[in-house]
Amino acid sequence: MPKIGRNDPCPCGSGKKYKHCHLPIEEAKQAEQLHLRRAVDTLIPKIITAAQEQTDAIPAAYDRFWDGKYTLEQMSELDDLEGRGAERFLVWFAFDYVLEDGSTLAERLAGASDSDFSTEEQQLLRSWAPVRLRPYVANTVQKGQGMTVSDLMDGSTYEIVDHAASRRVLVDEVLVAHLVPAGEAFFIGGAAAHLTEDTRSKMREFLSLHLEAMQRDDPAAGWPELLHTRSEVLNHFVMQLPVEEPNPSLLESIITQTRASLMLAGESLGLGKRDDAAE
Repeated sequence: MPKIGRNDPCPCGSGKKYKHCHLPIEEAKQAEQLHLRRAVDTLIPKIITAAQEQTDAIPAAYDRFWDGKYTLEQMSELDDLEGRGAERFLVWFAFDYVLEDGSTLAERLAGASDSDFSTEEQQLLRSWAPVRLRPYVANTVQKGQGMTVSDLMDGSTYEIVDHAASRRVLVDEVLVAHLVPAGEAFFIGGAAAHLTEDTRSKMREFLSLHLEAMQRDDPAAGWPELLHTRSEVLNHFVMQLPVEEPNPSLLESIITQTRASLMLAGESLGLGKRDDAAE
């Protein structure tokens, strides 16, 4: 649409000049959105720091997220071993791991009155409390500007404002990430796992197997229940993927091993350990 001049009639049809009608409203919205965008950048590091301080809860969460593959002593090596693995774990711990009081760290922070958080950061925390790790498919990408993604499991679409990520992601690739709202926009909260296009169908199949296992005890469980309570299985899939080149036979092997371990375990969720000899 052509740009509206300040002295042009307001497109709302009020008969007033644009500068005396909707321009101040739109400028205020833009200013608020800018403040929230800046708050996203300052809040994520504060959440990660708060996660690092939960020393009593971290060991069990760490073992659960990495499925026993790494020890706590390897935390400093995770960025090299798993592609920003330390940050991915700490963000998952903050948003997804349930603490002893029955809440996640993000929920706890959202309910606290803390002077360490600005007004905008407190506003964001309240909207971030229900966020969980989920898989998303890139539908459209505008390099250096943003992208449109859809949830791999339920098809919901989101407009993401992320200049850095949009330079690396290609259409149809998969992001395993926390999408955090900020006003009218969505951003990637912390580090995300970036997967090639060939993983889409196998990840969905992998998650379907875990959902079937969960439904043994809870027949009514669906995707929201699985990803709300056991989102670490997404990382278990990511961990098994090759780092360098796509490997279709390995993808099929992941599904075969997962199906066998879940059937053999017969547990409510059936999170069997990987067969390291087959990796």
